[in-house]
Amino acid sequence: MSISAGYDVGTMFCQMARQESNGTTYMSNVRNAFVEIPESEDVDEILNRNGWQWVRDGKNVFVIGEDSVQVAKLFPGKVEIRRPLQDGVLNKNEEKKNIVLASIIESQLGKATDENCVVTTCVSSPCVDSSSDSTFHAARLKGMFSRLGWNVKVIEEALAVILSERPCVVDDDGSEVPYSGIGMSFGAGRANCMLAFKGMPILGMSVSRSGDWIDRMVSEQTGTPLAQVMEIKEKKLNFNNIDMDNDVIFALDAYYDAMLKHVFGLFSKKFKEVKSDFNKPLDIVVAGGTSMPNGFEKKVESSIRSFDLPFKINSVKKSKDPRHSVVTGLLTQAEIVRRKLEKGQITKESI
Repeated sequence: MSISAGYDVGTMFCQMARQESNGTTYMSNVRNAFVEIPESEDVDEILNRNGWQWVRDGKNVFVIGEDSVQVAKLFPGKVEIRRPLQDGVLNKNEEKKNIVLASIIESQLGKATDENCVVTTCVSSPCVDSSSDSTFHAARLKGMFSRLGWNVKVIEEALAVILSERPCVVDDDGSEVPYSGIGMSFGAGRANCMLAFKGMPILGMSVSRSGDWIDRMVSEQTGTPLAQVMEIKEKKLNFNNIDMDNDVIFALDAYYDAMLKHVFGLFSKKFKEVKSDFNKPLDIVVAGGTSMPNGFEKKVESSIRSFDLPFKINSVKKSKDPRHSVVTGLLTQAEIVRRKLEKGQITKESI
């Protein structure tokens, strides 16, 4: 049986959603990171005995995924965690990115079971505040999936949020128009925005300020180690109850505000440039790991109200499952493509 899958290669995590033959959806997350460990006579035996996920490149041995964090903790100061991606695209300063990322993808997704299997992945929309480009990144990802026998569809990240969360606008006759609104994905590397109507992209953009930028700025301004900042953000940050006496919490709140003002300022400017006529009040749906803290959607709404936006906002909602919203939308797109492929409505070349 042909398989559909969504696969989100994120700066922090690789996430997969796969449609099983019994109709259920299997999901998995793998940390998109690795460490290099010294070569030794019995290194293979040690790695296998511990059950760690690893890959060899000549004499270089790399522990990948969540196991890399465990190894780094065992050897503090001696082993450095490295990332195949940086700022939402392949890390140009990491020479081992391809072999590590290909190994993560194969171990998580596996090979296609037949010629009609489809995987949908995503890339960031054009970045409006840096020169970063996704063309090379998208081509590399497509090649990694194709080598495993998959038919590959690539879409913009925030469109996946639209497909997953199904925002609607209300037409003049009171009927709902699905897949119409603004999807926003706040990941580690970038914040992605997409305005769509009936699932058709109208305006997409990304900015380089998101979770990593917030963490880095808070760490620099408070003198708190980056790992501690990340832990506090993930476990203690609650925008409904900000502890003003906690420097890290206070700084996180301030830099989230700065990030959102930056994002919506650029989105408003971009919308005015394309002169799109959209006169219906829009729902905004937010997702992504950086949107996880309680009260984030209220902070977004507060930030929006401070701008003279060229469109009306109906409501701001958080995804039902912010961490997996993108990969769920990717799976939705993969299912559509696979069905069309099996019915002969499209060719593999047109995907």
